[in-house]
Amino acid sequence: MFQDVGQHFQPFSPTHLITVGLLTVFWGVVIWIGLKWRGTRKLLRWERGFAGLTLLSWLVIHGWGLHPANFAPARSLPIHICDVVGLLMPLALMWRKRPFVALLYFWGIGFSLQGVLTPDLQLGPATLAFWIFWLHHGAIIGTAIYMVIVHRFRPTWKDYRLAIRAGFLYLAVVLPINIIFGFNYGYLGNMRPSQPSLIDLLGPWPWRVVLMVVLAWIGMTLLQVPWEFFRCRRHSNRHSIGV
Repeated sequence: MFQDVGQHFQPFSPTHLITVGLLTVFWGVVIWIGLKWRGTRKLLRWERGFAGLTLLSWLVIHGWGLHPANFAPARSLPIHICDVVGLLMPLALMWRKRPFVALLYFWGIGFSLQGVLTPDLQLGPATLAFWIFWLHHGAIIGTAIYMVIVHRFRPTWKDYRLAIRAGFLYLAVVLPINIIFGFNYGYLGNMRPSQPSLIDLLGPWPWRVVLMVVLAWIGMTLLQVPWEFFRCRRHSNRHSIGV
């Protein structure tokens, strides 16, 4: 039984819940440290070290997949959403350029969160692939939340429009690749994930692609609207005090 748990992953199993719980605790500690060290050179060194490590990991993992001995066109190209955001993550943390941080926020939370809730993963904790998957997705979501709490990133409608335009650009590039070669990058192809997911409820391809785009748009809008509510409320309070 234990061997089966170690080799195979089942969504919403104890392994799934424990893994998400441990990642939540880990990133809670990281954010606490970030708040404690905010404004110090210690934090800057730590962030650059972590960014360098994640960037190196991204290059090694995808370099291994692109090596001729391991290359499989249907899965080796680093053009899944999480692959793109995984590259943006260390760049956002290292340079703190607003476009990088904005895309990390909207894409990292909006898209990678779905990967955590319904992982497209079959291998268990006894395999390297399990840890690569969870550390990768956990780092994306954790870093996005870290930027909001520690560095006080507050998305604007301009950031939102950037994320939407970038999403349509991604669609325009990846969808034709999937159609021409029969791939499933970004889950935009005519295949379903290996595990149950929201995609199973969206009907047949290619019509479900339209629904996926609409849901992605709604998700990013929900990530923006609360900030506008807080801004309007703060402005209203200041105006009332002024009166």
